[in-house]
Amino acid sequence: MDTADLPVTNGILKGREGWLFLWDGSNDVHRYYMEPGFFGATQTAGWVSLLQDRAGRCARMGMQYRHLVVPDKISVYPQHLPVPLPHYACHPAAQFSRAFSDDSLYVDILPDLRGHRGNWAERVERGGGDAAGPDAFFFKTDSHWTFEGCQVGYLRLCESLGVTPCDLSKARPGPGKEMALDLGAKLSPPVLEHARFGRVLRLAKRQADNEMVRYNECEGFAKGAPRFVGCMVHNHNDQPQAIAKRVVLFGDSFCEFRPHLLTAMLSETFRDVHFVWSTSLDWDFIAALKPDIVITEIAERFVNRLPKDDFFVSSE
Repeated sequence: MDTADLPVTNGILKGREGWLFLWDGSNDVHRYYMEPGFFGATQTAGWVSLLQDRAGRCARMGMQYRHLVVPDKISVYPQHLPVPLPHYACHPAAQFSRAFSDDSLYVDILPDLRGHRGNWAERVERGGGDAAGPDAFFFKTDSHWTFEGCQVGYLRLCESLGVTPCDLSKARPGPGKEMALDLGAKLSPPVLEHARFGRVLRLAKRQADNEMVRYNECEGFAKGAPRFVGCMVHNHNDQPQAIAKRVVLFGDSFCEFRPHLLTAMLSETFRDVHFVWSTSLDWDFIAALKPDIVITEIAERFVNRLPKDDFFVSSE
């Protein structure tokens, strides 16, 4: 099929059986799969250097470091697209998998989300969630992962860090409702999906947040004008089963400051979790907190911009 004839509306590609994918937009997502040089050896080498430098700096400060890339829906579900991807093997998450195959700092979840590794019923049940096949890991009409998809990343992180995951059985999503999610809402008329969200944050409690989080929760979401980069929350878990370690997590919308994704899962597991919405690190912030573990997460579509690690976290 000529890509000019693809069913793309407002940057959204309509796939098979109701699946929607972010195709264009500011990150030119499709180019990762259609152009072999869009993300190549130079960009991969830049990330290798950055992550190894981060890991070394953390080690000198007595901290563990882990990095997680959340693969794009196109990387996870190429079978649902209406067009072949001639350079699928060149997409960033696949290149990260190869570049860090023997390095524990990189937590590779691409094979898990593709259903190529492990017994899914057994693995997800160990974390207290529903047994789910690979098609349950992302919403059909959203660019983000579901509770089950997030749990995959959480379980793999716990395994990498050598810690026992907490029981998330009480956080299982309820019946849910029909709603327009981020991709479906870009179409006219909007495409609705029956969406389910679990409230993960139960034992841990928010100890602090900054002005940007308060703005979003008081008016930003209601006005349809939220601001995300720079959001900061601190969750504290005083339950005896919480692992007595402090975690600093820099990430994006796959982590979230709200109570339903990766930040919340880690907060139910560790004594203290500080989340900052940023792909770049604030080393002064990290040095002041003296965490045991530093975790960075980034959505695959953002990796063509190498972070500079010159971020400033406002705690006010």
